[in-house]
Amino acid sequence: MDPLPQPFITCLANTEQNLYFYPRDNVQVFDHVNPEGLTAPRASITGPKNRPIGLKFGKEYLLIKVAFLPTGLYRLLKIPMKKTVNAGLNAVEFLSDEIELVNTKLIQSSSYDEMIEIVSGFLDKQINYGIAKEEPIDHVAIKMLDPFTKNSLPEWASLACLSLRQFERSFTTRVGISPKMYIRIVRFEQAMKIKKKSPEKSWSDIAFDCEYSDSSHLLREFKQFAEFAPGTLLQKQTSGFGAFPTG
Repeated sequence: MDPLPQPFITCLANTEQNLYFYPRDNVQVFDHVNPEGLTAPRASITGPKNRPIGLKFGKEYLLIKVAFLPTGLYRLLKIPMKKTVNAGLNAVEFLSDEIELVNTKLIQSSSYDEMIEIVSGFLDKQINYGIAKEEPIDHVAIKMLDPFTKNSLPEWASLACLSLRQFERSFTTRVGISPKMYIRIVRFEQAMKIKKKSPEKSWSDIAFDCEYSDSSHLLREFKQFAEFAPGTLLQKQTSGFGAFPTG
């Protein structure tokens, strides 16, 4: 039998907004602020990442992940999302106290379907309490997830019915990172997806496909978003760029 993988992965830079539940063993988080590791809350709110973060799992690892559209957590929580960047916030501090009961129910649950029902019921109640009004910028942020769109920032701002300055300010509030950083990470995620799907493809070809100026440009992005060389990607356990990544 193949040996089990090491209980450590590197979560690469990504554009996600998530609500996580860890009903069993704790998860340790390693980053620039906490190089020795920090225990993640049982219910965590996370936003986009512009640098990698290490995650170490326990022997009995179970993750329940609620993935939101780019501005979804902002509309639910109504807080500036910048505080969620590269962070795992304790959901108890931002959602109702009932989330403690949700954690208890998840620990006692015996099936995945039951867990999904518990979390879905909790979120329905939170939504009924009221969410931020939908704006054109919410739809623009979703469209910007397409790595092959050609719009400039002024054009995106126009689609959001905002001036460029208003767009940049509102986008950072609702998503957590600037539109420019968001576009960079979307393109980087696309490069990772291509390599995962076609591991035989060279990084030079991937850089061309993703419209980087050259392979050196992609290498510079790796230094910030992964902190390791592209050639070692397939040797590492990573997440953060799949259709439903674990990080």
